[in-house]
Amino acid sequence: MSSSRRTNPFNMALAALFAMACIFSVVMFTFSASATNRAYKYQQQVELGIRIPNPMPRTQPSLPNVELEESTTSSVSSPRHQIGDVVSRILQGSADKDFGTKDAGYLKLHDSPKALLPFSPGTLSLNHSEALSHCWTKTQVYFNHLKQGNRGDGSNVPVSYSDQYKLAYVMLPKSGSSTARHMLKEEFNAIETKKSLLHSSFEQGGEMEGVTVISFVRDPLSRFFSQYDEAYVRTAPWQSKSASHPFPYLHEGLHSYQDYEDVFCPPDTRRSRKDCVFRQSKENGTLASRLERFVFDYNGLDPFDVHLTLQVPMLSFHTGLPLHITQIYNTTDSQGGWNAISKQFLGKTLEDKGGKKGGVIAGRSYPRRFNSKLVSVEAQRRICELSLLDYCCLNIPLPDVCKGAHYTGDDGEKRDLFCTLNSNRYIQPGILPNNTLT
Repeated sequence: MSSSRRTNPFNMALAALFAMACIFSVVMFTFSASATNRAYKYQQQVELGIRIPNPMPRTQPSLPNVELEESTTSSVSSPRHQIGDVVSRILQGSADKDFGTKDAGYLKLHDSPKALLPFSPGTLSLNHSEALSHCWTKTQVYFNHLKQGNRGDGSNVPVSYSDQYKLAYVMLPKSGSSTARHMLKEEFNAIETKKSLLHSSFEQGGEMEGVTVISFVRDPLSRFFSQYDEAYVRTAPWQSKSASHPFPYLHEGLHSYQDYEDVFCPPDTRRSRKDCVFRQSKENGTLASRLERFVFDYNGLDPFDVHLTLQVPMLSFHTGLPLHITQIYNTTDSQGGWNAISKQFLGKTLEDKGGKKGGVIAGRSYPRRFNSKLVSVEAQRRICELSLLDYCCLNIPLPDVCKGAHYTGDDGEKRDLFCTLNSNRYIQPGILPNNTLT
């Protein structure tokens, strides 16, 4: 064979490497285009509430060394109190410590979407704002709550804002909002405006850099009673222009506010109608029974008035992720909260002559119009069930009436109300309104 036809091994190797490089380039180009399309499609699905968003950037903790097995919400057993410690450490990024968890109560958190770690409401070692920062409100479930909350993309949220003190307050109806707006105006020279509560706005150079954002929340059961009272009057036939009401029996036989007033403040129990304004309800159970019927008829998904909207959706973007909130206080200790805020920004507490500054000073603090003492235990437990998103994502303990194995699951077993942490490290209610356990 002539030397011109003889193949040089080096040339053969070089040709093979060149061919492989060409193939690799084609594959990487195709993969990159595919990945870009998938990312774009994923973002669209998150915006529409079809997909669960990726976890917010946080340090990924290592999990306790326990055996994991997949489960669904319906098969999760009632959580034990100690699990809250594990969930807290996972969310705080300190779960790499040795828990010594031989107890079966320290269940599972796996990379499977079906794996859930259940825990009881209010058992996390996190404050309200910290718990909220790890929450995701499922848009396909709570769409109408997010819509009523009207926070949009978070770039134009109504707030009471003090430029002097770099302090903003996010209003939640029936959670001390009238008092808060009054306090911001009178003590901090705040105005009503709109601000961006996007997380990026608080970064260095952002328009909200250095601003503290606060809000107040309320126990969901107590708040529901107040929500219902407010929504009842606002959507009454003598107030609303709407021709129909989704629950017409609520106002049956009542055609004016005076008719309504005669029920909770009967004519034979008063000297004048002025007596009815701040007096405890004297109704005979008519209004309480209508509340009970509504509680069991209401699906928890479609608030017909903004005052029935849950608290967490009003602290969230339309995607279900939380707004930038620095600190959340509880109306249970409204005075303590305002004194803490005042001390931080004014250097002193807000005690007036009566010692009540920071209490309910500007709100419509009227007594319940229905007789709350006549509301059954079952109805109160149903309210806790409908409000479980707030209990879980704000880390608020259940009231005593709602504690215990009162809820029947798909397997027929009785269990407590519970929250879950999913594999993306988002807090969720263990029971959704469209899949209740009562």
